[in-house]
Order: sequence, then structure tokens, then C-alpha cells
Amino acid sequence: MITDRIIEKYGLDEREKAEFYEYTANRFEGCTEISEPDESFLGLWENIIMYAGTAGADKAINEKVCRQRPVEFRSPGKVEISIYRSFAGGIPVIYTPDTDDFEQLVTNIAYKGVCPENLSQTGASFLHGKTTRFMILSAKPYSNVPASELGLGDDEKWAEMSFVLRRGHECTHYFTKQVYGVTNNILHDEMIADFIGIYEAAGFYKAEWFLRFMGLINGSGGRLIFYTEQLSPNVRSAVAELLTKAAYKLEAWSLTDAFGSMTVGERIRYLCRKGLAGIAEMAEKASEY
Repeated sequence: MITDRIIEKYGLDEREKAEFYEYTANRFEGCTEISEPDESFLGLWENIIMYAGTAGADKAINEKVCRQRPVEFRSPGKVEISIYRSFAGGIPVIYTPDTDDFEQLVTNIAYKGVCPENLSQTGASFLHGKTTRFMILSAKPYSNVPASELGLGDDEKWAEMSFVLRRGHECTHYFTKQVYGVTNNILHDEMIADFIGIYEAAGFYKAEWFLRFMGLINGSGGRLIFYTEQLSPNVRSAVAELLTKAAYKLEAWSLTDAFGSMTVGERIRYLCRKGLAGIAEMAEKASEY
């Protein structure tokens, strides 16, 4: 098995093996699906959006969403609020192309006015509470990777793709929360979310893009550390290799007839059931599925 070969390659001792297996364990295994997700909270947002239509989205946000810590918008006319009808159901989206406005929104709403570390490297925030849930999206290049590193060359096109990719990524987390009641801040979840987001934004999946976003291909990306900082260095290297192998298996899978016949929800469920190690063990070639 791939995991056994990776463990041998990096010479993991018994403690490191336990750490490796604990991190790569499938958190979705044994989860019971929620048959009827609650969308009653959307009525609140429909009222907010209606108010924004007359008063402006900036005023609606300050009066209805973050009354305790209103945002001093630098570009109030560019703020948008909408309900996106996604594969995960309806999800409210607050969008601003102004980086300062985005970071102040996230700070004031998600972090109660205290600016978190590494916010400059964050392009989205997904908030999920008992009575409401929504996402805040920016226009930053996805994972801070410029268009030139992806061979696109068109910054404006990449900005549009980054928005769609980021929205698809967050909707995937929302889907797992709606269906399984959980979302995890680990690489299995991030790989699935990026996979769905990349495919939605580009119409195809490239393992190279994902690995650049994670920083496993040298460049501007570097998200890997956010999900593995608690791991010992040797285990982090082993997990990174497992992730790399899984990324290329996903690319092969995305070219198969089996993949093409699935809905987005079916794809997410399939990858949740597989787990990170299971994805890395998928067939080597598209023709073998």
C-alpha cells in the first residue's frame, strides 16, 4: 500500500506512525447523513438583501449583520450581498473586491474585532452558526498565486476564476456540514474543496494547480503549513507526499466516464468516503476505473 511505502520511505518511528495514521484517519467514516438540512435561516437574509436594494449593501451589513462592530467601508458601492443557489443549497454571500473592506469584514464579524494572524493570506471566510450561516468572499488571487504561475497570463480572468473557485471551495465545506454535520480543518477536506472549486472555475482539474496552492510546487502558494503545523516535521513530509499522490489520482479520476456521470454532491460524497489515503490508493490510470 502507498501509506506503507511512504512510512518506510520517511523512516517513521512508532510515535510518528501513530501521528501519521491519526492525521490521515477518515473523519467522515461512520457519519450519518442528515436527510433534510435546515434552510429556514435564509428568510433572514432575504430580508437583508431586500433592505440592501434600497439602502445599499454596506448599510445593510452594518445595520443587520455587524451592528456591534460596523465596518468603515473604503469602497461601499462595490459591496454585494446575494443568496447563491449552490449544489449545497442556498448560501448567503457577502462579496467585496476591496481587500481592506474584506479584511475588516472578516475581523469585525468572524473575529469580534480582533484581526487574526495571516489574514492577508486569507481570501474567504465561512461562518456557520446555529441560526445562520454565510460566506464572505474577496477578489484576491486564489491562495495568493498569480495568474502567471498557472500559465494563464490574464490577471482579470484569473480574478474571476478565483472568485468562482473560492465560492466552490466554501460551498463544499458547507455541503459536508449540511450533509454530515462536520467540516474539518485538515488536508482531506481542503483537497476535496479545492478539487470541486478548481473544476467549477476552470472546467477541469489540474493537480499542479492544487500543489501550487499548497506550496508543494515552488511559487507563491503556501497553505500546507496552515493544516499541518501541529505535525512533527518528518510526519508533515510524509503527509505531503501522500497528498501529492492523491492530487494526481484525482486528476486521473476527473477524466473518467464514472466521474462525468456523477453530480457534484455524488462526487463529494465519494471523496468523503474514500478518505485521503483512499484517494491516494485510487487506480493509477483513468482507463482502469
